[in-house]
Formats: sequence, structure tokens, C-alpha cells
Amino acid sequence: MPSGTTESSNEERYWYESADASTLALLDAVRRHRAAEAEMRRRLRADMDMGDTDVAALRWIIGEERSGRAPTSAGLARELGITSAATVKVVARLVASGDLTRRPHPTDRRVLQLETLPIAHERIRRTLGRMHERLQRVAESFDEAQRAVIIRFLDDLAVAIAPPEVAP
Repeated sequence: MPSGTTESSNEERYWYESADASTLALLDAVRRHRAAEAEMRRRLRADMDMGDTDVAALRWIIGEERSGRAPTSAGLARELGITSAATVKVVARLVASGDLTRRPHPTDRRVLQLETLPIAHERIRRTLGRMHERLQRVAESFDEAQRAVIIRFLDDLAVAIAPPEVAP
């Protein structure tokens, strides 16, 4: 990470002056993971020629389809926390890129049903497939008890970085 960013304080230990060496090593590993994930997301945006919102929308729509639910524009707006107007723009971009089709909802005229096209799945697989395989191999390299500890740690981190009004 470049000096001066919020992720650049590896050497200074400014925030963690009283932490022991293994705690610092763990927090440094989290920092390295976050930097690697940010870089992966940058590559994903470049490879797919999409912004973060469009990628998140496509992933949610595919997830809904795979779960047997019909994705809608209203559901997408709720999931992404964006306005109806912003949702219209996201859907229009995904339609224009050939990743998505839309049609009127059969019972609610205010809502569109969304459906991914085969090219969207091909692009996602081509861009993320090998990485997902590597991630699965890493996860499988831990036994069930180790995974439980890692899950607890990651869930606790998510709570720790959530805004105070969201954290329990």
C-alpha cells in the first residue's frame, strides 16, 4: 500500500501499540488480505469493464437465479441500497452490455423481472473461476474446527468494523 493511506501503517503500529507480536501478525495478515482483495476488485472491474455497483448487481442477480428466486429491480434496489432511479441506470447498463434482460413483472407493473444471459455467466466464470477454485482449496486445507475459529474471527471482524448503530 502506498504511504499515507489508511492501510499503510504496518511499521508504525500506531493503532496497536500495546498489542503482542502474534496479535500484530494477525492484524497485518488481515491488512494484506484487504489489500489483495481491493486489488482483485480493481482487476475484476477492469476485466469486466464494469463498476463495483454493476458487478455487485450481476452477482446478486445470478445468486437469486441459482437459488430459484426470480430477481426483480425492487429486490436489486434493496440489496444494493440504491434508489429506484439508480437501479434503472444499473439495469440499463447491464442490458446494454448484453449481460441481462428485463421484462415486466407479471403482477406488479412497478417492478421489472431480471434475467441473466449466458454471456454474463461466461464472463463471471472466465474472470473469477480460477480464483474461486483457489479460494476453495485454501478453505478445504483447514479442518472443521479450524474453519469454525476462522469463521468466528471473520464474523467478529465484520462486527468490529460495522458502524456502531449496526453492531450488536
